[in-house]
Amino acid sequence: MYKKTKNSYSIFLKTILFLTVLLFSVSVFSQAKKAKNVIPNPSFEERKSKGTDIKAAIPWKGVGTVDYYMKPDKRDISQFKGARTGTSYAGLRFQADYKEYMHVKLLETLEKGEVYEFKMYIRILEAENVTVTVKQLGAFFSESEFKIGMEFNEEGLVDTTYNKGISGTLNWILIQGDYTASGNEKYMIIGNFRTKMKDDFVKKNKWSLFAFQEAYYYIDDLSLCKKNPEDETPKYDSAGGVVNWLPHAFHAGKTFEIKNLFFEKGTAKLLSESDKSLDELAKMLIEHPSTSIQLNGHMDKFGDEVAEKQLSKERAKAVYDYLKSHGVTNQMIFKGLGSSQPVAPNDSEEYKAKNRRVEVTVLKE
Repeated sequence: MYKKTKNSYSIFLKTILFLTVLLFSVSVFSQAKKAKNVIPNPSFEERKSKGTDIKAAIPWKGVGTVDYYMKPDKRDISQFKGARTGTSYAGLRFQADYKEYMHVKLLETLEKGEVYEFKMYIRILEAENVTVTVKQLGAFFSESEFKIGMEFNEEGLVDTTYNKGISGTLNWILIQGDYTASGNEKYMIIGNFRTKMKDDFVKKNKWSLFAFQEAYYYIDDLSLCKKNPEDETPKYDSAGGVVNWLPHAFHAGKTFEIKNLFFEKGTAKLLSESDKSLDELAKMLIEHPSTSIQLNGHMDKFGDEVAEKQLSKERAKAVYDYLKSHGVTNQMIFKGLGSSQPVAPNDSEEYKAKNRRVEVTVLKE
């Protein structure tokens, strides 16, 4: 009787140990799959004081009086006022003879030859004293911390340039790009890196000749993650179409655009050129029947908000209907977001085309 009890207890302990190791392994594997954001305090939610300078958001530092907001800026009357996520965000000011930078030490030193994806969201302050926009905002990666007079060579930059100025919407605009590390970069600097600030200005009102020139942008939600080439790097066919636009693996929270998607102009009628991409998406979903998704329709700014939202919803539904009719049984929902989440300014046909899109957000793996 004693031996039986002892053996049962031994088996019980071994089972507990096995399950513990298994759960730990799954946890480590799951975490390894998700790219780490090497920017500390990326949305400025952690703070050491209630100060209004960026240095209150540890461990960020500023050059000039870089503003730090823990609640919506009183000057901001936009419907999108306040932080993009959370409650805190930053603000950078640019004048002809004055510019501000914000900088931080990265959580990890960048590895030579590795490709990192940089993202940040910016939003222009709509106010009387904001009379110009800037053409360029971005990040610079450096081995040394910021110092006055340092040079910003092209190799260390990830920037987004709009010749007509970064504006076109009062909502948040995504600035993004890939950076191939030279190795040993430990610091990131955010700002405008043009030699002459005034050469980078674009007047908001072309008839305003003598107004004091100032631009002001809010900053929020930054990320710098090592890129998985198998997952993210696009390849193109002979006609220039993206052929491997689908992610290598689905995980909850991932959002990606459906590439090579075409509609009849001004309508939600899918064109046959879209079939290849939609068939690829359908195949992926059929192979992952437990994955649930949300289809988000987006539009450029072309009229009133109601019309934009309606057309974006109809286009998302058209994709939903196509997938359903081609054997997809996954749980799916669709929404129309209108022109509320642009990825580029709405000031040229090229940029407007980028804003007309349907994205997939993975809700559950």
